Amino acid sequence: MIRYAVLGSGSSGNSFLFSTDNESLLIDAGFSLASIKRRAKEANLKLDNLKGVCLTHLHPDHCRGAGVIARKMGVPIYLNHPIIEQNLYEFTALNIPKHLISSFTVAQNFNVGLFNIKPFAISHDFPHSVGFSIEIKNRVFTILTDTGYIEETVYDYLEASDVLFIEANYDEKMLKEGPYPPFLKRRIAGKEGHLSNCDAIKAINKCNIEKISRLYFCHLSKTNNNSKLLEETCLRDLKAEVTTTVCEHGSTYNGKIGAL
Repeated sequence: MIRYAVLGSGSSGNSFLFSTDNESLLIDAGFSLASIKRRAKEANLKLDNLKGVCLTHLHPDHCRGAGVIARKMGVPIYLNHPIIEQNLYEFTALNIPKHLISSFTVAQNFNVGLFNIKPFAISHDFPHSVGFSIEIKNRVFTILTDTGYIEETVYDYLEASDVLFIEANYDEKMLKEGPYPPFLKRRIAGKEGHLSNCDAIKAINKCNIEKISRLYFCHLSKTNNNSKLLEETCLRDLKAEVTTTVCEHGSTYNGKIGAL
């Protein structure tokens, strides 16, 4: 059995935990270590057997706890190679011990314990941002958040998923009429920003998702979206018949799926 959890999703912090009986993997660490431990406990998962932390990018809501996890737990942190090579400020600020820094290359598989991971490029305003497709015991989990645009090649990863986590950050009308200044609205809605509810649903509708058993909408904005509105939009526009969860900002959700 493979167990997993959305430990939290949204601008306050993002983290996903995947676990077998013997090993676990963290994708993003946008909370403090104490909060990640508490959230994992709420999801009935443990961090004792954590093999690594893979980071999609280095905005604080995705990497805040990574350095502390590395220093206190001795766990390696995996980052896209150009982030390390260019010695970006956000990277150095995490203060990850050198021997616990590991790199990966976009579109090339790498292993963290039993987890086989393929990173793919996404379109976000932090350089070298990625999404992840994670295979364990012949099950595939894909995480696609913090992207303003979906490249055609990314659809292959979506369609290969058993469980898909996709961003639905904002409702277009709420963003347009909301309190954010014009420059921030343009950033969010731009090609290096975030996916709207409609963008996410259109992406799912475009896919052949016969394999997908569970779909999670993540990274909802507290200001420019709400779960009820997204659920109503799904009922109206989502063509696929798939079990769907809309993740409330900051809440924890867990699930499990049998190995093949």
